[in-house]
Amino acid sequence: MLWYKAWLETRARFLVSLLGMVALCSLMVYNGNKYTWPYTSVDYYYGVLQSGHAMLCVMWVLAVTLLLMGGLLRERAAGTAPFSLVLPVSRRRLIAIRVAMGALQAMALVIVPWCAMYVLAALTGKAHSAWQALFHVALLAGGGTIFFGAALLISSLVEGEYTAPAVSLGVALAAAVLLSDPSVRAYSPWNFILGVQYLDRSSKLLVGPLPWMRIAVSILLGAVFTGLSAKAIQARDF
Repeated sequence: MLWYKAWLETRARFLVSLLGMVALCSLMVYNGNKYTWPYTSVDYYYGVLQSGHAMLCVMWVLAVTLLLMGGLLRERAAGTAPFSLVLPVSRRRLIAIRVAMGALQAMALVIVPWCAMYVLAALTGKAHSAWQALFHVALLAGGGTIFFGAALLISSLVEGEYTAPAVSLGVALAAAVLLSDPSVRAYSPWNFILGVQYLDRSSKLLVGPLPWMRIAVSILLGAVFTGLSAKAIQARDF
């Protein structure tokens, strides 16, 4: 029942986000195939996929922020929180299911659009490297956990249906601006999910091994934000 409730609360936002991301990213890759010489090289087409990935990253952060704007604070504002709180389950379980549903949807919003882009690129005969697709997916899925956790934490601290996502997007934008200086760019979560540090400018390919340590640190920070979010909800008086 709780899983179904969590799905009902987010399905409209999730499905609209998924369809929009698949459509726009696929359209970018498809239009890239329509160019002729000298833009028909494999290098150029991997550049098209990189552009599609950049669009996906921005849309993903926006979509995840909107998906996580619910929860008990939003229900309290809508006057429906007492229904959830009288259910024979703990707040911890309510939070855990919300986080799990959000995480599953967030991963689907990474994998499905990238599968669509890769299949479209492979069908045109211009990009066949599954490793490049997996590299991009790992960067966004792993590095994106920081944005996921931050959005969850803010939605647990800030009331208001639209205030929380506005604050979350503001924080994400501030991080992009404040960490854009070359001296601190290596610490930017935006640059990480975009793959800027690993992109070979000439071949348009991501090079080197997967940055497992950086991915692990991102997941750890996301987990810390998630834990703080759970603590904040458990401490609130509804």
